Amino acid sequence: SGPEEVAREKAKLIECLPSAGFAILNSDDETVIELKNRTRAHIMTFGFSREAEVRITNFENRSEKQRPIGISFKLGYGGSFVPVKLDNIFGKAQGYATAAAAAVGLIFGLNLVRISEALKNYKPAEGRMNLLTGVKYTRVIDDSYNASPLSMHAALDTLRDLPGKRKIAVLGDMLEIGRYSIEAHEYIGRLAAEILDVLITVGPRAKFIAEGARSKGMRRKNILSFDIAEEARVPVQSILKKGDLVLVKGSHAIELEKVVEEIKAF
Repeated sequence: SGPEEVAREKAKLIECLPSAGFAILNSDDETVIELKNRTRAHIMTFGFSREAEVRITNFENRSEKQRPIGISFKLGYGGSFVPVKLDNIFGKAQGYATAAAAAVGLIFGLNLVRISEALKNYKPAEGRMNLLTGVKYTRVIDDSYNASPLSMHAALDTLRDLPGKRKIAVLGDMLEIGRYSIEAHEYIGRLAAEILDVLITVGPRAKFIAEGARSKGMRRKNILSFDIAEEARVPVQSILKKGDLVLVKGSHAIELEKVVEEIKAF
C-alpha cells in the first residue's frame, strides 16, 4: 500500500464525523487539506503556513555549548502567540504534533497560555526523534520507531542542523512505501552522502541507501551495511568516538531499537 491508499483509508474516518464534530487537518499537506471538502464537521487547521489557524513560527533546533538540547517555536492562534520549548526531542514533526494537540485543547476550551504551561510536562515517546546520552560521550537521536522517505529526509535535515564532531546515521529499511522503494532508498542515500561522515545501513532495502551514498561520492570505507540489527550492534558501538552525533532511524520491523540499546549510556 502506498501513500495514496493510506490517505483514502484516513478519509473514511473524516467522512464519518457528525456535523457537531471537529476535523483537525494539517494545512501544509495538500492531500490532507483536500479532505475538508469531504466532511460535515467543523474544520480546524494547523501547520507552518500562513493559512493555518494554529500556526507554528520561529521554529529552531536548540543547542548550547555545542550540545543539542531540544526545540523551540511559537504557537499562534487568533492573533495570540505563546513560546514553546521542548527538551530532548528534535524535528519539525514534533512541532506538528504539538500544534495538533494544541488544536484539540482549544476545541475543548483551553487557552494558549494554559496549553503552553501543560506542554512543559511533555515527555517524548520512545523512538521518535528523542535525544539520548550515548556511550563514549556521544549523543544519540533515537528515531527507531518508524520511517518513510519524508520522515527520513526530515531526520537527516535535523542532523545537519545540530552540532557534532562527526555526523553518523544508522538507517534501516523503509517498508510499505510501494513500488518506488528502490528509488526512494537511493534518494535517501544521496541526501545522506552530503550530510554524514559515516553511514551504516541495516536491512536488504537499505543497501540501496548505501548505493545512493556511493553514487554521490561517499567513500566506501565510511559505509557499512548489515542484514539485521543484531549484526550491527557491536560494529556501530566500536565506530563511535567522543563528540559524535548519531541518528538511528528505520521502519519498526527492522528492530533498530537493538542498536539504540547497545549505544545508549544508560
